[in-house]
Amino acid sequence: MDNPSTQLAPLQLPALFIEPAWLDQHLSHPHLRLLDVRLPESYAEEHLPRAAWLDLRTLSHTVDGVEGMLLSLEQYAAQMSRLGIDEQSAVVLYDDNWGMPAARVLWTLARYGHTNAAVLNGGWDRWQEEGRPTEIEPFTPSPATFTAHPAAEHLAERTWLLARLDDPNLVVIDTRTPAEYARGHVPGARSWDWMNGAAVEGWNAVRPLDEVRAELAVLGVTPDKEIVTYCRSGARAAHTYLLLRHLGFPHVRNYDGSWLEWSRYVEG
Repeated sequence: MDNPSTQLAPLQLPALFIEPAWLDQHLSHPHLRLLDVRLPESYAEEHLPRAAWLDLRTLSHTVDGVEGMLLSLEQYAAQMSRLGIDEQSAVVLYDDNWGMPAARVLWTLARYGHTNAAVLNGGWDRWQEEGRPTEIEPFTPSPATFTAHPAAEHLAERTWLLARLDDPNLVVIDTRTPAEYARGHVPGARSWDWMNGAAVEGWNAVRPLDEVRAELAVLGVTPDKEIVTYCRSGARAAHTYLLLRHLGFPHVRNYDGSWLEWSRYVEG
């Protein structure tokens, strides 16, 4: 006999950033997978019901001396399988840093073809502030089988970027601080600190979208362009990548190696 949970209608997440009220209404759905990307001590103190803790470092390794590079397909699939994620899973990620670490994980899922994933808008802080349910006991999900479907359109690599730096339809966004940008950056990159996309007040992961869209347009960041985001190691850039996807930009890539890789080839 089939597992009853496999007979349920899929849980389709409504957006890339979802609201606490929506998540609260769907906490008991068997296809929901919650991943907490905060520090381990924060998770141990309290977390969302049925949320598993994810150590972001387990999704990366060192490649040719560059730290923080995304795991290979096989290694990544093993990590997601351990977390109970398969093709039926609706994955919701949350943190306590305006969605930045959670966005990095979402990008990795998109890179390997799992698009039914979202970041909790406001994260842990807003969830707790609104008095929504939490628990203390750690949650260990039942293992599943994650099937990866690599999606190249979410990834920028150094050779790909080098070949397109003179393309007028390409816009590269440096999401580090202005000080980091001033010390060196990818040729032609526009400086836009990732925190410019987060809420000025409160815990929400994004500012009003019309404000962000207008601000980016001044920099030439428009939906008709091919956009590449990068930072030091691809984590902060993932937040801007996700924000642009949320805005409806159809062609956005995250440069996985980011400045850690690019700077290795910059002539001194």
